Amino acid sequence: MKVNRKVFQILDLDRTLLNTSKLAHQLKEMVAKNDSQLAKSINDEIMRHQKERTSFFIFEYIAQKIGEEKFHTFIEELHKAAPSMELLLPGAKERINYAKSQPGWGMGIMTYGSKRDQMIKLKLIGLQFEHLLITENPHKGKIISSWQLEDGTFKLPIDFGGHVVDVVTLDDDKLIAFEYLPQGAYGQWITDASLGGSTELMHFSENVRVVPSLEASISYLKTKL
Repeated sequence: MKVNRKVFQILDLDRTLLNTSKLAHQLKEMVAKNDSQLAKSINDEIMRHQKERTSFFIFEYIAQKIGEEKFHTFIEELHKAAPSMELLLPGAKERINYAKSQPGWGMGIMTYGSKRDQMIKLKLIGLQFEHLLITENPHKGKIISSWQLEDGTFKLPIDFGGHVVDVVTLDDDKLIAFEYLPQGAYGQWITDASLGGSTELMHFSENVRVVPSLEASISYLKTKL
């Protein structure tokens, strides 16, 4: 194991750091107070996107339905109703702290989605000041691969500081995120899948691991970093 390696750890937002289901539930409850039909429509859209395994930009949807002026008031009310720590998934704070726990280590959030949606979510959980890269490409492994230099190190984008690191790690709840993940990077697929998940990983790099939680991701990375 190489000593004093520079490591940059990338964390996904939805269903990795953020309890997206709980946030959606709170949003539906708030909307239902004034518009039960819109609340039902939001629920229908959530179910449809879950079935199709696509991303639902819930704040963009609400803004489109109620108009910008009402939307700003809605967001103010949401901030009062949703204290940041209550929307963090178990282990999120510990995972972030671990990513910054050694000299030469750093951390950033890479998230797929609408810029407005993701910025609102980050502010709700108090992470709006972390390094952030919002991407329209769900293949995060391919993005990370594009940073790799000939010597195997990684030149981070400006969003993540722009410096060179020896190792990159990625925690994400979607398997597609790890496709094309290069050697020199470690992927932690956070999922309840056990045998099924391991079977799906057969087509991926050997440096992608199934982990059931953020705490398990920490434990695994301690054996690698």
